[in-house]
Amino acid sequence: MTNLLDVQGVSVQFSVGNTKVDALKDVTFSIPHDGYTLGIVGESGSGKTTLGLSILNLIEPPGEILQGSVLFKGQNVLEMSDNDLRKYRWEKVAMIYQAAMNSLNPVKRIYDPMVEVLHEHRGVSKQEGLETAKKLLSAVGIRASRQDSYPHELSGGMRQRVVIALALALSPELLIADEPTSALDVVVQRQIISYLKREVMDKHQSLIYVTHEISLLPDLVENVAVFHKGRLVEIGPIHKVLNEPQDPYTKKLLSNVLEIDTPIEGALAQAMTG
Repeated sequence: MTNLLDVQGVSVQFSVGNTKVDALKDVTFSIPHDGYTLGIVGESGSGKTTLGLSILNLIEPPGEILQGSVLFKGQNVLEMSDNDLRKYRWEKVAMIYQAAMNSLNPVKRIYDPMVEVLHEHRGVSKQEGLETAKKLLSAVGIRASRQDSYPHELSGGMRQRVVIALALALSPELLIADEPTSALDVVVQRQIISYLKREVMDKHQSLIYVTHEISLLPDLVENVAVFHKGRLVEIGPIHKVLNEPQDPYTKKLLSNVLEIDTPIEGALAQAMTG
């Protein structure tokens, strides 16, 4: 049976002047089936975001994918035509970007990109697309009175919710969420995570959730991959990795989390014993 996604030996390098920086080094892992959930953790600069962009074949100069392949249902994404990539990036795999303001057109109302995506990929009328867009915005907590807003009229947290709604517009088979709640306060953060979990479960979607906070993962994903300096150092079921970490970096990461007294620590501790 063909895996949903196979990342095979992917290496990515960025050129900074005369300096070459390895962002990913020979990364290999799989998303075996629909409904598979994977957390990607590691400190800043460990290659987490680069991995998401590589899966979408969005690495641009000064970056370069030096080697490897990204197979979606057996088809190499790195060899797709521009037309196939346009369909793949919205209908098959979508990404929630961390920098919400950079993802939204400042001269368009927040529902416009959703209407455009629905019209282009699903062929729905603009009126039907608008109705769907407003339902998606309501689902992520954007009140009806704010749905005619431009991006600059919303807070950073609200803009991030718009980006989440946009990524979910076509119910992609695989959703990549890159630190999607980093701009939100703790209460809203939990609301959005609950919403993402419900969406993924109800639609049997697969999820790659990128974060530097391990404590967010036990309630959201069943598996976890740990990245360090561009390398995948450990991967497995989340309870096994939390209870029996094999790599020294994973052990250090978990030790640092458990030394911090936060309201979320109890959830992490429960996951480690459950």
